[in-house]
Amino acid sequence: MTESYVLSLTERAASGPNFVGGKCFACGGEPTSGQGEHVIPKWMQRRFKLSDQFINLINGTRIPYRHLTIPCCEVCNNGFLRDIENEVIDFIDRPDFSKLGSRFALGRWLCKIFVGLLVKETSLLLDRADPSKGPIVSPEFLEEFWHAQLILQSARKKTLFNSLHGPYPFTLYQYKIEIDDDFGQFDLSTNIIGQSIAIRMGTVGIVFVNDGGLQYVAGRGGPLNLVGRRLHPIQFSEIAARVHYKATLRDATHAYTTVETPTEIIVDQVSVRPFSKILTAEGSMQIFRPWDDIECAQLIEHLRPIKGPPVYDPKSRLFTTTLSNGRGGIQSPKRFLGPKK
Repeated sequence: MTESYVLSLTERAASGPNFVGGKCFACGGEPTSGQGEHVIPKWMQRRFKLSDQFINLINGTRIPYRHLTIPCCEVCNNGFLRDIENEVIDFIDRPDFSKLGSRFALGRWLCKIFVGLLVKETSLLLDRADPSKGPIVSPEFLEEFWHAQLILQSARKKTLFNSLHGPYPFTLYQYKIEIDDDFGQFDLSTNIIGQSIAIRMGTVGIVFVNDGGLQYVAGRGGPLNLVGRRLHPIQFSEIAARVHYKATLRDATHAYTTVETPTEIIVDQVSVRPFSKILTAEGSMQIFRPWDDIECAQLIEHLRPIKGPPVYDPKSRLFTTTLSNGRGGIQSPKRFLGPKK
């Protein structure tokens, strides 16, 4: 292994032109024959009966999970990617939110899913009736996700992330999920602009943001400080919407220094770099643009798995939530479910 081996793979895998030729999404090399890598792994499709379920892409195209595959070489597929999957399977079988290693494994895995979805969309036309419009996502757009590729590639070699906001080079919130058969045991939502993804798998719910950990600036407890609590699927969908929405408001990035030796990679967050350089009322640089309750309410309603009462009532100008009961506890979701038929 040369000194720059993993970083060179990251650069190659994250290169926009790499995806035009349908090369391996994880190393930029030539893919082998066969199906490639399932973005939503087969074990998950079997466990949660997803093979005949559909995912909606950015342009509204619906594609079965079993067909959601991307080019991947045999070395990556049967090597470090399989190791990542095995770590996640162990976590789902025996969830332990306290383990630092589990969070890194989940972060790498969610980066794989997120990048995989984008790679898939580079291979599909935005409008099949008008090929001149190009793919759903331009290959060049993927170059903005270099940091996600680095997190994914960190499974190849010991990697030390020295982050400004905590031990993780990303934001990740975990929740216990109450099983309700009316809502199934799986749900997935993404926000490409904010580089966030939320996934509900059985009794585990995870929300991830590829932001260098910037959402931790407001505290590690996540929306309403509910990290680690037990939530109904409807409540988890609201948590996901709130994190997705905040991710779109991000107005800063980080400056990094990255060094690779023959035995390890060291990634240092040097500073936070605001985009707009707007000062807040406290005199500090703005990291997130101002929150708009009405915009967030629209996203909450969009992601909610049932049609419930409006989150925002323009007549009364009141907001409702499935989360807080106003006394610091968690709201009962029963009034949002209605009577069972």
